[in-house]
Amino acid sequence: MSILNQRSLGLAAFLSTLSALQTPASADDARFLPFMGPRIEAARYAPANEEFAWVGWIGVNVDLVEKGKWSAYFDPNFETILGHRVRSFEAVQANYSLEVGARRDLGAFRVTTFFHHVSRHVQDREKIQVVDWNFLGAAFDSPWPRSWDRRGGYAVSLGFATLSSGVQYNWEARAALDIDLLKRDSKALFVLADVRYVNAEASPGFARGSFADFRGEAGYRRFGGSTEFALFAAYEHRNDALIPRSLVIDRALFGFRIRAQRRPTPPMLALP
Repeated sequence: MSILNQRSLGLAAFLSTLSALQTPASADDARFLPFMGPRIEAARYAPANEEFAWVGWIGVNVDLVEKGKWSAYFDPNFETILGHRVRSFEAVQANYSLEVGARRDLGAFRVTTFFHHVSRHVQDREKIQVVDWNFLGAAFDSPWPRSWDRRGGYAVSLGFATLSSGVQYNWEARAALDIDLLKRDSKALFVLADVRYVNAEASPGFARGSFADFRGEAGYRRFGGSTEFALFAAYEHRNDALIPRSLVIDRALFGFRIRAQRRPTPPMLALP
């Protein structure tokens, strides 16, 4: 069994265990695992090549403990990029992120402090240089005003690197928004944008300084309670797309997303 399959099976077992542990509690008590929102996403790159043909996500947002307006959470995600360097359908990259933090509700708004770790891995190839980083930071998010009658919201964050191996990142600022353009009952046409600015320094294999990533997305989505199913078309400008060296890609993406969430805020669109 490949390392990729072992990790995927391990993550699936972890999610099943968390689901089995969820128990209800009264509103006045501290609650353990009050919510778990899984996420699955897959998309086709266009144009596709041997390094970037398909991309897939599996992950979950878990509220670990909730007490009044405070909550602690854990957010693991696993990204697989598929190409055809040797075989017609093979994993080229296997990247994961782990985030833990604490949230405070302030009416419709929410403030978060987080610790975010990313580790990137080349599949079936030698990789000598470690490529990973940690960000410690804060975020703010909110749904749109109720008077707008539009599902979606916006989020901003700022994180400072406590560790950066290979890529030499110093700090990251991010902003995202997500809004229904046309809405009818539980169905909607939507647009979404995600901008990420990274203050970085040149290093071996990465002859660049600071950079900005961008993704714009439009599509159709349908809601069922806290669950969202979406079909989308997107444009992505992504730096450091390869692991051992710097590469900027500009690609279209066509895919679908299934996720569950407690608040109508933008999804995290890129693993970093």
